[in-house]
Amino acid sequence: MRYVIVFGWLVLSLGATASPIESLARLLEPYRTFSADFQQSTLDSKGASITEMTGALAIASESTFYWKTNPPFLQVIVADGKVLWVFDEDLYQVQVRPLDDTLTASPAAILSGDLDVLGSRFQVTEERTGTIAVYALEPRATDEVTRQIVLRFDGTRLLDLSIEDALGNRSLISLTEVKYGKPANALFKFKPPEGADVIYALGDQ
Repeated sequence: MRYVIVFGWLVLSLGATASPIESLARLLEPYRTFSADFQQSTLDSKGASITEMTGALAIASESTFYWKTNPPFLQVIVADGKVLWVFDEDLYQVQVRPLDDTLTASPAAILSGDLDVLGSRFQVTEERTGTIAVYALEPRATDEVTRQIVLRFDGTRLLDLSIEDALGNRSLISLTEVKYGKPANALFKFKPPEGADVIYALGDQ
């Protein structure tokens, strides 16, 4: 019995000494491939509401994800592993963009990022109160447009994710109807709607 107690103490001690990045990476494991509905609230620097929207998302990897917002702000964003498709229904326009470092602070990059990715891109701090763990991520690059990203967990469940930009505006994303595991491949294949203007902004690609 004594050895069982000692072993348990060692396990708890090892868990307690894990760095914030290591703890966050473990909590994000189930979210590397998943799908969910979401609600997004965007506030200005004074806390006033700018927009409220709902939608659905799916993530298969850092460079393969799907993001759709519902009317009246209908927009579809698909990263197929090669390029980024952005469809704006109001403009009835599709932009085709490269997958580059501008996606560093996107929800997909954060949720699907591994330990090395998180450590190289962000300085991570952790605060705990009871079962609630809050992780604050500050970009290491000085030219980032993102000021801070905050993830809140209740136990192992991700409650919400907020992104604050350099102007102080904050977007809060809450997840519901979470389904773990790789989503259907069809979500990550985008075909421009008939009649839509397609603008290719791929630079030298």
